[in-house]
Amino acid sequence: MGLSTQLTLLLWKNFTLRRRQKLRLVIEIAWPLVLFIILIWVRTTTKPIHKGQCHYPNKPMPSAGVLPWIQGMMCNIDNPCLNSPTPGEAPGQVNNFNNSIVSGILIELQNLLVNRSTLSNVKVLADDMDQWTLLLSQADYNNMILGKILRENETFSTYLRDDLSVPPEVIQSLLNAKINPTMNIQTPGNLRRIVCEGTELDNYIQFSRPGEREAFQNVSCSLSPQQLINTQQVLLQNLDARKVLSEIPSVTGQDPATMSEMFQSTYANALPVLEAFVEFQNSPALKAARSLDFQQDVFGSVNMFLCGQKPNFNSTGGTVRSRSSTSRAGENIFFSPNNGSANNGSDAFCQTLVDTLEGTPQLRYIWSTFKPLVQGKVLFTPDTPAAHLMVQEANSTFDALAMLKELVDSWEDVGPRVYDFFQNSSQINTLRRMLENPVFAALVDQRLNGTGWTAELLANFLYNGPPEDRPPGLPQYDWRDLYQSLTQIFNLTSKLLGCLDLNKFESVPTEGQLVSRALDLLDNGTYWAGIVFETITTNSTDLPPYMKYKLRMDINDVERTDKIQTRSWSPGAGDNGFNDLRYIWGGFSYLQDMMDHAIIRLHTARTQPLGVYAQQMPYPCYVEDEFTASIGNILPMFLVLAFIYTVCMNIKALVLEKELRLKEVLRAMGIENGALWVSRFIENILLLSIPCALLSVMLKYGQVLKYSDPSVIFVFLLVFCLATITECFLISVFFSKANLAAACGGLIYFLLYLPHVLCQAWGDVMGFSAKVLVSLMSCVAFGYGCENFSKYEEQGIGIQRGRYSFIVSIGMMLLDSLVHWLLTWYIENVFPGQYGIPKPWYFPFTSSYWCGRNAVSDSDPSLFKDSTEHNEATSQRESRCICTKSGQNLQDGKKLAVDGLSVDFYENQITSFLGHNGAGKTTTMSILTGLFPPTSGSALINGYDIHSDMDTIRKYLGMCPQHNVLFNELTVEEHIYFYARLKGRSKDEVKVEMEQMIKDVGLPHKRKDLAKNLSGGMQRKLRGIWELLLKYKEGCWF
Repeated sequence: MGLSTQLTLLLWKNFTLRRRQKLRLVIEIAWPLVLFIILIWVRTTTKPIHKGQCHYPNKPMPSAGVLPWIQGMMCNIDNPCLNSPTPGEAPGQVNNFNNSIVSGILIELQNLLVNRSTLSNVKVLADDMDQWTLLLSQADYNNMILGKILRENETFSTYLRDDLSVPPEVIQSLLNAKINPTMNIQTPGNLRRIVCEGTELDNYIQFSRPGEREAFQNVSCSLSPQQLINTQQVLLQNLDARKVLSEIPSVTGQDPATMSEMFQSTYANALPVLEAFVEFQNSPALKAARSLDFQQDVFGSVNMFLCGQKPNFNSTGGTVRSRSSTSRAGENIFFSPNNGSANNGSDAFCQTLVDTLEGTPQLRYIWSTFKPLVQGKVLFTPDTPAAHLMVQEANSTFDALAMLKELVDSWEDVGPRVYDFFQNSSQINTLRRMLENPVFAALVDQRLNGTGWTAELLANFLYNGPPEDRPPGLPQYDWRDLYQSLTQIFNLTSKLLGCLDLNKFESVPTEGQLVSRALDLLDNGTYWAGIVFETITTNSTDLPPYMKYKLRMDINDVERTDKIQTRSWSPGAGDNGFNDLRYIWGGFSYLQDMMDHAIIRLHTARTQPLGVYAQQMPYPCYVEDEFTASIGNILPMFLVLAFIYTVCMNIKALVLEKELRLKEVLRAMGIENGALWVSRFIENILLLSIPCALLSVMLKYGQVLKYSDPSVIFVFLLVFCLATITECFLISVFFSKANLAAACGGLIYFLLYLPHVLCQAWGDVMGFSAKVLVSLMSCVAFGYGCENFSKYEEQGIGIQRGRYSFIVSIGMMLLDSLVHWLLTWYIENVFPGQYGIPKPWYFPFTSSYWCGRNAVSDSDPSLFKDSTEHNEATSQRESRCICTKSGQNLQDGKKLAVDGLSVDFYENQITSFLGHNGAGKTTTMSILTGLFPPTSGSALINGYDIHSDMDTIRKYLGMCPQHNVLFNELTVEEHIYFYARLKGRSKDEVKVEMEQMIKDVGLPHKRKDLAKNLSGGMQRKLRGIWELLLKYKEGCWF
């Protein structure tokens, strides 16, 4: 019977048995689906987050300037991700903080200070104000007639006549009266009192006759307060400023031409100053500065002042780390307590700041960022004049901070004088009086038209009275508020700078002493870095043309160089302000920038500043998906759990055939061992392809692996199943008890998955060769493949054809399958277990195994021979078919079952092998048919040794087993069909003889019943099928 026929029959038998085991079949298909339905449900609860592109603000180095450097450290502390290009990325612009309050104020002040004409106008205007103060103090305004200073087309008279019904004679007397335009009515409520009560009216208006005064008062007192206010406003609107100015010479007694020239000069000097002042007051930076409250919200106000936005403490994601992993007792000395420039108030401020930073979790990272600036020492060696010259030049940044400290401290002297000037100076008081004058105010309003400012607002800004006396309706803001804001800013800046230890550099003689000193500073948290000038020799006074130096820092303050990639990859930029940008926040880049620019300046003798900004590359949009990132861990475990039941049942079925001696009986009937294994493999791979196909669809359209090609997923799962099946084969050869094999096999299968967990943890240090080596375990290779799934899914492209690293995983699983096959084949031949003849360990290297050997002739004198004195004489024509040599066989390892048996069996003879119970008849038959190996001795069958030629012997040897060789899930009819086909009968022959065979075994009424449902006697009857199938065949013994 050919191999294909054997394979066909075995597949028919295997699939028939599987079809009868419905519960097992349903579990093997449904269990993986249930697990992955749970996985898909988890997928629906964890939605991916689509991240936009990230642009990052540049990082100013100290060479860019003190203010940009401080702004960069303060404002970029969390390295924010912006979805559009930053201003610093635009051509021709580097600073991202030109819109900050401090930058805006500095720009406005720069515009004022750079404009020399404005400064000179201020000086000239101050002189003019002194002259006008003297001149106007001597003027007599009682000669100015009201009618002469009204406009040509004035509407004041019409308003009095038509709207207020004032008699014409009263109107005429008012127009002929003399007025004093310098007198100002402070509040509208005083107007009625001035007009109706006492003689105060004479200070404002002088009538030619007393009767006219009484008539005016009678009419005016009959008006309501609102009508009086409206009348005053109409009068001011109808005044002609030019006529008022033309009347000034007459009241001052000066030459009109001189007065006109003086006025034009004052006007020409005052107008640019007023425009510059208005522009400065209207600047967005100054408006924003007014809203800051440095008393109640120090950090928020400082951040708004420097960066133009509120601090976002939540953007750090809760990442808080210290610059050093060492717990230092000196961390509370955040600032230098021995700073001689700091007074007691500054010390108290510094201590309060320290307590705030240390006590607020969201602010601790500010301490971590600014620590090298405010506290760290920079050691350098060697201690030579050339090295001192180098660090002195590099210290220019901190020298600038010291100069800034002196500048803001000067406000303590300048500030009170500025206050006195605005409060009590004659110039400002004169300006206040002039702005109160309605005529001058009207002239100013005309000139400031369209600027957003009026004479009233200017007067309000210069107001120096009690706040409660401020005219209603005006802003509660004047020059004192601006002075207070500036004082707060200068005081805060002075206190912050007073907390700094600006004496950063400290020299040490040698590098060894530098290390010792650095360790001491690390203990109290005051070490920034060490500089070793390698090209500066001892006692060197001149700088070498080639400068080489190295920076030595705490390892926790810089990027580690002992690895080039993280343990696990995930999409996203390395933009964490603390874990990724260590060269920035650790101070390495800042110190390098200072040293490089110092070297350049000393070697080139050029002081022109060239600021450096570090720009982080933008990062494209990506998808942040925690679920997809965990697929590399989840998917291998789910697949192992999904197929663990199948593994257990397959191992049990394989071992059960050995335990029931079904496999050896089939082999004794001539079935090739390879056919048995291949049939099992085909059976399992076909059945497992069903859940693999369903899982591929579920993973793809359940959004678990939504970017991957489902055909690639199917191939990947199928290859894993192939490796799993061969692994089951390998595990089964180590067991002889089915139930024990099922339990231990499932445990071994799961334990073989666990190494992947360790390999994943150590993946960053394992090379390609190491990964290939551990991939000889199929679960590890499968896990690496799942990691590739995860990575490509996170990138949004998924696994497609042509991914080399993924092909490696599949190739390794195929290699694992081949290794499992080879080990199974070798171990089964060398250690067949309870039943079977073992081969020597070197059998793969023998030619007889691959090519076979010739049979030994029965006339060969080397045939087994014992004493012949008791032998029965035989015919010369009879040839020996079976020859046994005296040997032993141990039964259960306790006593000899067959001892000293030497016997010949001949062809064409029927030999009855008789003996009492326990004589060893069955054991002898089992040894001859290959079920048991002899302990010693051997036997030749048709010239072939049972030790080495058992597979060849089985072609000539048949047997009728003593025990039941039945399959529980096959019917009587199917048993007859299966065994008849195995003995070489064709389908037609079996069909013709089936009915008679069933009758011969005496089971015609049980032909459709399963073997497991038959009684013991019926099963023995069915076993008799062997007697019907065994026919004499020339050259074979049964």
